[in-house]
Amino acid sequence: QYAGHIPLPSNGQKMFYWLVESESNPSTDPLVLWLNGGPGCSSLGGFFTELGPFVVQSDLSVKRNPYAWNRKANMVFLDSPAGVGFSQPLLNASDYTDDFTAGRLVEFLKQFLVLYPQYKNRDFYITGESYAGMYIPFLVHKLITDPVENLHLTGFAIGNPFTDTVIDGTFNTLQSCNLLDRSDVYGDVCLLTQVTSLRSSMPQQLTSANPRRRSSAKLVRPLTHRGVIGPCQALYTAQYLQLYAVQRALHVYDMHVNWVSCNPRVTSRYTRTRSALPKYPTILQAGLKALVYSGDADATVPFLGTQRWLTTPNMDNNVSDGLDLSIVSPWQSWVGPDKQLAGYTVRYTNLTFTTVKGAGHMVPATRPLHALYLFECFVYGQVACDSFAYPKDSLEYLSGADISVGFDGGRGEGALIPWAITAVVVVLGSMLGLVFWAKKEPDQVVEYSVDKSTTTRSMSTLGMYR
Repeated sequence: QYAGHIPLPSNGQKMFYWLVESESNPSTDPLVLWLNGGPGCSSLGGFFTELGPFVVQSDLSVKRNPYAWNRKANMVFLDSPAGVGFSQPLLNASDYTDDFTAGRLVEFLKQFLVLYPQYKNRDFYITGESYAGMYIPFLVHKLITDPVENLHLTGFAIGNPFTDTVIDGTFNTLQSCNLLDRSDVYGDVCLLTQVTSLRSSMPQQLTSANPRRRSSAKLVRPLTHRGVIGPCQALYTAQYLQLYAVQRALHVYDMHVNWVSCNPRVTSRYTRTRSALPKYPTILQAGLKALVYSGDADATVPFLGTQRWLTTPNMDNNVSDGLDLSIVSPWQSWVGPDKQLAGYTVRYTNLTFTTVKGAGHMVPATRPLHALYLFECFVYGQVACDSFAYPKDSLEYLSGADISVGFDGGRGEGALIPWAITAVVVVLGSMLGLVFWAKKEPDQVVEYSVDKSTTTRSMSTLGMYR
């Protein structure tokens, strides 16, 4: 692994990167760039809470992430733009645009190949999530129209992409699931109007606020951030990366940086592009492998909006409302390596769209196994899908034989199963008795009896003991 800064000749800004070599064949495996979104969020957040090789524990020690994407790929995690994470310095507001950011990314890639010539002409993929839905199309478009020498761009994959301001905001996941009523939705709008009206009188206070939080997504944050990686990793990661010893180990030498996952000063200065859709016609004609994937429980960028801009035809007056892509392979379910339904997928002309069932805005954090499987299948094709091996959860080893126990009157854990079923039978019998009692005549005498043999036969039929 290698980490540090690469200075850019154009303006001297220093871009922080962390290169993690492949655990398989680092000399031949592809090079993959990962970008978190924001705008203004560090890719080290993705490193430690989603798909990097390490996960920070509560005592600030680290352990291996079994779902790391560097199993078969050389991964580069880059803090972009400058001012984010360990990349320095904070830029002028006029420099925080998607076009300027893409230009500096191209410059970084040129310098990276100078520093690491072994990656010249290696298959190169660009991946990311959220606002990387803007970063990546802008970057890919530049690399197509003005190629970098010895950089073999092969494909790109974007998760839960923020792509078009209007279309992405059309659908409200919570409202469509009847978790919000109209008053909740319009209430947020009214509150936002009030907050905005105070901006002129409270500039310093407001610049420290995170605009991404002004959404209904926070209502389901405890749900959309559930996952194997863990719900507290963002906190542990921030504490870990603020340690002096850690920063020195990562070659952050100039000064002690108060690392934060998302820099609000960058977010507030950043000029967001209305839509990345104008970049796609050129991109999709370049013969690249292209994957767009979405967690179907994402309330920040709902997958229905993404599906809309992929398929909606052009509107009148040459105003594009979508890409109007033709379907090559129809909408169908896909199954993960654990043999569970993992989502749905559809293949369009030169692009595949896939949903990940139960995943939130950060798919590798909430569905790490299915995210890894999706990534390796995308890069290596069906061969990788067929040969995929992974660390199984203990529950996946359970079968009927695993929970079969002998009923010998013991007090071990196995004895709990027949006792539990006996309790269920008794409860059901009681309920039936109550129903019968409710329907009986007032002067009718009812007698109850317990047929133990019947109870025993029922348990035996269920195969719970032998």
